[in-house]
Amino acid sequence: MVRPRPASAPAPTASRGAARREWGQNFFRSAAAACRFSDQLDGSYTDSPGSPSDVLTVEIGAGSGRVTKALAAAGRPLLAVEIDTHWANRLAAESLPGVTVVNEDFLTLQLPRQPVRLIGNLPFVSGTKILRRCLELGPDGMRQGVFLLQREYVGKRLGAWGGNLFNAQWEPWYAFDGGLSFSRQDFSPVPRADTQTLMVTPRRRPPVPWRERTEYQLFTQRIYDTGQMTIGEAMRKLLRRGHAQFVRSAGVQPADQVKALTVRDWVALFRASR
Repeated sequence: MVRPRPASAPAPTASRGAARREWGQNFFRSAAAACRFSDQLDGSYTDSPGSPSDVLTVEIGAGSGRVTKALAAAGRPLLAVEIDTHWANRLAAESLPGVTVVNEDFLTLQLPRQPVRLIGNLPFVSGTKILRRCLELGPDGMRQGVFLLQREYVGKRLGAWGGNLFNAQWEPWYAFDGGLSFSRQDFSPVPRADTQTLMVTPRRRPPVPWRERTEYQLFTQRIYDTGQMTIGEAMRKLLRRGHAQFVRSAGVQPADQVKALTVRDWVALFRASR
Protein backbone atom coordinates (compact mmCIF):
# COMPACT_ATOMS: atom_id res chain seq x y z
CA MET A 1 0.00 0.00 0.00
CA VAL A 2 1.36 3.41 -0.93
CA ARG A 3 1.71 6.13 1.67
CA PRO A 4 0.31 9.28 0.00
CA ARG A 5 1.87 12.70 -0.28
CA PRO A 6 1.00 15.11 2.56
CA ALA A 7 -2.28 16.96 2.04
CA SER A 8 -0.44 20.30 2.07
CA ALA A 9 1.74 19.29 -0.89
CA PRO A 10 0.40 19.73 -4.44
CA ALA A 11 -0.08 16.44 -6.23
CA PRO A 12 2.00 16.19 -9.42
CA THR A 13 0.45 15.26 -12.72
CA ALA A 14 0.76 11.56 -13.49
CA SER A 15 3.56 10.77 -15.90
CA ARG A 16 1.49 8.10 -17.70
CA GLY A 17 4.34 5.65 -17.89
CA ALA A 18 7.03 7.99 -19.19
CA ALA A 19 10.03 9.39 -17.35
CA ARG A 20 9.68 13.09 -16.63
CA ARG A 21 12.61 15.30 -17.53
CA GLU A 22 11.54 18.13 -15.20
CA TRP A 23 12.28 15.76 -12.32
CA GLY A 24 15.43 14.44 -13.91
CA GLN A 25 14.01 10.93 -14.32
CA ASN A 26 16.29 8.56 -16.22
CA PHE A 27 15.51 4.90 -15.51
CA PHE A 28 17.69 1.84 -15.97
CA ARG A 29 16.87 0.07 -19.22
CA SER A 30 17.65 -3.41 -17.89
CA ALA A 31 17.25 -5.36 -14.67
CA ALA A 32 20.86 -6.51 -15.00
CA ALA A 33 22.21 -2.94 -14.84
CA ALA A 34 19.91 -2.14 -11.92
CA CYS A 35 21.23 -5.18 -10.06
CA ARG A 36 24.83 -4.16 -10.68
CA PHE A 37 24.06 -0.80 -9.15
CA SER A 38 22.10 -2.13 -6.16
CA ASP A 39 24.72 -4.80 -5.40
CA GLN A 40 27.08 -2.02 -4.29
CA LEU A 41 25.00 -1.56 -1.15
CA ASP A 42 26.72 -3.36 1.68
CA GLY A 43 24.47 -5.92 3.30
CA SER A 44 26.89 -6.92 6.03
CA TYR A 45 26.75 -3.74 8.14
CA THR A 46 30.25 -4.52 9.37
CA ASP A 47 30.86 -0.87 10.27
CA SER A 48 27.57 -0.43 12.08
CA PRO A 49 26.77 -1.25 15.70
CA GLY A 50 23.74 -3.38 16.37
CA SER A 51 22.09 -6.00 14.25
CA PRO A 52 21.23 -5.63 10.55
CA SER A 53 17.58 -5.17 11.49
CA ASP A 54 18.49 -1.90 13.24
CA VAL A 55 19.33 -0.28 9.89
CA LEU A 56 16.59 0.58 7.39
CA THR A 57 17.28 0.68 3.66
CA VAL A 58 15.84 3.75 1.95
CA GLU A 59 15.72 4.11 -1.83
CA ILE A 60 15.56 7.67 -3.12
CA GLY A 61 13.60 7.97 -6.35
CA ALA A 62 12.25 4.47 -6.91
CA GLY A 63 10.87 5.38 -10.35
CA SER A 64 10.06 2.39 -12.53
CA GLY A 65 11.11 0.01 -9.75
CA ARG A 66 14.02 -1.88 -11.29
CA VAL A 67 16.39 -1.00 -8.45
CA THR A 68 13.58 -1.47 -5.93
CA LYS A 69 13.00 -5.05 -7.05
CA ALA A 70 16.71 -5.82 -6.87
CA LEU A 71 16.87 -4.43 -3.32
CA ALA A 72 13.69 -6.24 -2.26
CA ALA A 73 15.25 -9.56 -3.30
CA ALA A 74 17.62 -9.24 -0.32
CA GLY A 75 14.64 -9.78 1.99
CA ARG A 76 15.20 -6.76 4.24
CA PRO A 77 12.69 -3.96 4.94
CA LEU A 78 12.84 -1.25 2.29
CA LEU A 79 11.37 2.24 2.19
CA ALA A 80 10.97 3.27 -1.46
CA VAL A 81 10.51 7.04 -1.88
CA GLU A 82 9.05 8.35 -5.14
CA ILE A 83 7.79 11.88 -5.83
CA ASP A 84 5.87 10.92 -9.00
CA THR A 85 2.35 9.72 -8.15
CA HIS A 86 2.09 7.52 -11.22
CA TRP A 87 5.24 5.54 -10.49
CA ALA A 88 4.55 5.37 -6.75
CA ASN A 89 1.08 3.89 -7.35
CA ARG A 90 2.38 1.51 -9.97
CA LEU A 91 5.14 0.24 -7.69
CA ALA A 92 2.82 -0.11 -4.69
CA ALA A 93 0.39 -2.16 -6.81
CA GLU A 94 3.10 -4.82 -7.21
CA SER A 95 3.03 -5.45 -3.44
CA LEU A 96 6.70 -6.36 -3.20
CA PRO A 97 7.43 -8.18 0.09
CA GLY A 98 8.93 -5.92 2.76
CA VAL A 99 8.62 -2.77 0.60
CA THR A 100 6.80 0.36 1.79
CA VAL A 101 6.24 2.90 -0.98
CA VAL A 102 6.11 6.58 -0.03
CA ASN A 103 4.77 9.13 -2.52
CA GLU A 104 6.69 12.16 -1.25
CA ASP A 105 9.60 14.45 -2.02
CA PHE A 106 12.68 13.06 -0.26
CA LEU A 107 13.87 16.58 0.50
CA THR A 108 10.89 17.16 2.81
CA LEU A 109 10.24 13.57 3.92
CA GLN A 110 10.40 12.87 7.66
CA LEU A 111 12.52 9.74 7.90
CA PRO A 112 11.99 7.09 10.59
CA ARG A 113 13.97 7.56 13.81
CA GLN A 114 16.49 4.82 13.14
CA PRO A 115 19.80 4.47 11.29
CA VAL A 116 19.44 4.23 7.52
CA ARG A 117 21.48 3.24 4.53
CA LEU A 118 20.55 5.23 1.46
CA ILE A 119 20.66 4.36 -2.21
CA GLY A 120 19.37 6.15 -5.26
CA ASN A 121 19.73 7.01 -8.91
CA LEU A 122 19.63 10.74 -8.18
CA PRO A 123 18.42 13.41 -10.63
CA PHE A 124 21.21 15.65 -11.88
CA VAL A 125 19.14 18.80 -11.23
CA SER A 126 18.73 18.21 -7.49
CA GLY A 127 21.49 15.72 -6.74
CA THR A 128 23.52 18.12 -4.57
CA LYS A 129 20.49 19.08 -2.45
CA ILE A 130 19.57 15.42 -1.95
CA LEU A 131 23.14 14.45 -1.09
CA ARG A 132 23.43 17.27 1.42
CA ARG A 133 20.14 16.26 3.03
CA CYS A 134 21.52 12.71 3.43
CA LEU A 135 24.77 13.93 4.97
CA GLU A 136 22.85 16.10 7.44
CA LEU A 137 21.56 12.91 9.05
CA GLY A 138 25.01 12.57 10.61
CA PRO A 139 27.41 9.60 10.69
CA ASP A 140 25.27 7.82 13.27
CA GLY A 141 22.10 8.32 11.25
CA MET A 142 23.39 7.54 7.74
CA ARG A 143 25.37 4.33 7.83
CA GLN A 144 26.04 4.14 4.08
CA GLY A 145 25.24 6.03 0.90
CA VAL A 146 25.23 4.67 -2.67
CA PHE A 147 24.31 7.41 -5.12
CA LEU A 148 24.33 7.43 -8.90
CA LEU A 149 25.19 10.86 -10.26
CA GLN A 150 26.71 12.61 -13.24
CA ARG A 151 30.28 11.34 -13.68
CA GLU A 152 31.77 14.85 -13.65
CA TYR A 153 29.98 15.60 -10.38
CA VAL A 154 31.35 12.44 -8.77
CA GLY A 155 34.80 13.51 -9.98
CA LYS A 156 34.43 16.72 -7.96
CA ARG A 157 33.56 14.76 -4.84
CA LEU A 158 36.62 12.57 -5.43
CA GLY A 159 38.89 15.61 -5.75
CA ALA A 160 39.70 15.17 -9.43
CA TRP A 161 40.17 18.94 -9.80
CA GLY A 162 41.41 19.74 -6.32
CA GLY A 163 39.55 20.58 -3.14
CA ASN A 164 36.25 22.43 -2.90
CA LEU A 165 33.99 23.87 -0.24
CA PHE A 166 31.51 20.97 -0.26
CA ASN A 167 34.19 18.40 0.51
CA ALA A 168 35.95 20.62 3.02
CA GLN A 169 32.68 20.97 4.93
CA TRP A 170 31.78 17.28 5.02
CA GLU A 171 34.96 15.19 4.95
CA PRO A 172 35.54 15.25 8.73
CA TRP A 173 32.52 12.93 8.99
CA TYR A 174 32.39 11.11 5.66
CA ALA A 175 34.71 9.49 3.14
CA PHE A 176 33.81 9.82 -0.57
CA ASP A 177 34.81 7.03 -2.95
CA GLY A 178 34.02 6.08 -6.52
CA GLY A 179 31.89 3.07 -7.42
CA LEU A 180 30.67 1.56 -10.66
CA SER A 181 30.24 3.70 -13.77
CA PHE A 182 27.36 3.43 -16.23
CA SER A 183 27.02 4.63 -19.81
CA ARG A 184 24.27 7.08 -20.64
CA GLN A 185 22.96 4.36 -22.97
CA ASP A 186 22.04 2.28 -19.90
CA PHE A 187 19.13 4.65 -19.22
CA SER A 188 15.85 5.76 -20.74
CA PRO A 189 15.51 8.50 -21.70
CA VAL A 190 19.21 8.84 -22.46
CA PRO A 191 20.70 11.52 -20.13
CA ARG A 192 23.14 14.16 -21.31
CA ALA A 193 26.12 12.57 -19.55
CA ASP A 194 27.53 9.27 -18.36
CA THR A 195 27.12 8.42 -14.69
CA GLN A 196 29.17 7.05 -11.82
CA THR A 197 28.36 5.80 -8.35
CA LEU A 198 29.39 7.93 -5.40
CA MET A 199 30.03 5.78 -2.33
CA VAL A 200 29.66 7.60 0.98
CA THR A 201 30.95 6.00 4.18
CA PRO A 202 30.74 7.57 7.66
CA ARG A 203 34.05 7.79 9.49
CA ARG A 204 34.36 5.58 12.55
CA ARG A 205 36.25 8.25 14.48
CA PRO A 206 35.40 11.71 13.12
CA PRO A 207 38.17 14.24 13.87
CA VAL A 208 35.50 16.84 14.67
CA PRO A 209 32.55 15.98 16.94
CA TRP A 210 29.21 16.16 15.15
CA ARG A 211 27.97 18.71 17.68
CA GLU A 212 30.60 21.16 16.32
CA ARG A 213 29.50 20.75 12.69
CA THR A 214 27.82 24.14 12.32
CA GLU A 215 30.78 26.03 13.77
CA TYR A 216 33.26 24.07 11.65
CA GLN A 217 31.30 24.57 8.42
CA LEU A 218 30.96 28.30 9.02
CA PHE A 219 34.73 28.45 9.50
CA THR A 220 35.44 26.76 6.15
CA GLN A 221 32.79 28.91 4.46
CA ARG A 222 34.47 32.10 5.66
CA ILE A 223 37.80 31.02 4.21
CA TYR A 224 36.36 30.07 0.83
CA ASP A 225 34.33 33.28 0.73
CA THR A 226 37.55 35.33 0.73
CA GLY A 227 38.18 34.12 -2.82
CA GLN A 228 41.91 33.87 -2.12
CA MET A 229 44.13 31.22 -3.69
CA THR A 230 46.39 30.45 -0.72
CA ILE A 231 45.51 29.87 2.90
CA GLY A 232 47.97 32.61 3.91
CA GLU A 233 46.18 35.16 1.71
CA ALA A 234 42.79 34.03 2.98
CA MET A 235 43.78 34.32 6.63
CA ARG A 236 45.42 37.69 6.02
CA LYS A 237 42.07 38.93 4.74
CA LEU A 238 40.25 37.47 7.76
CA LEU A 239 42.74 38.20 10.56
CA ARG A 240 44.78 41.12 9.16
CA ARG A 241 47.46 40.56 11.83
CA GLY A 242 49.19 37.39 12.89
CA HIS A 243 47.84 35.38 9.97
CA ALA A 244 51.13 33.69 9.10
CA GLN A 245 51.77 32.61 12.68
CA PHE A 246 48.21 31.34 12.99
CA VAL A 247 48.51 29.23 9.85
CA ARG A 248 51.89 27.77 10.84
CA SER A 249 50.58 26.95 14.32
CA ALA A 250 48.17 24.57 12.62
CA GLY A 251 51.02 22.87 10.75
CA VAL A 252 50.04 24.42 7.41
CA GLN A 253 52.24 26.60 5.20
CA PRO A 254 50.85 30.04 4.21
CA ALA A 255 51.75 29.33 0.57
CA ASP A 256 49.56 26.20 0.45
CA GLN A 257 46.60 26.59 -1.86
CA VAL A 258 43.18 26.47 -0.24
CA LYS A 259 42.04 23.85 -2.76
CA ALA A 260 45.02 21.64 -1.86
CA LEU A 261 44.27 21.44 1.87
CA THR A 262 43.48 17.99 3.24
CA VAL A 263 40.81 17.19 5.80
CA ARG A 264 43.60 17.01 8.38
CA ASP A 265 44.69 20.55 7.45
CA TRP A 266 41.14 21.90 7.74
CA VAL A 267 40.64 20.30 11.12
CA ALA A 268 43.98 21.64 12.38
CA LEU A 269 43.10 25.17 11.22
CA PHE A 270 39.69 24.92 12.87
CA ARG A 271 41.25 23.80 16.14
CA ALA A 272 43.78 26.65 16.01
CA SER A 273 40.98 29.18 15.51
CA ARG A 274 39.21 28.31 18.75
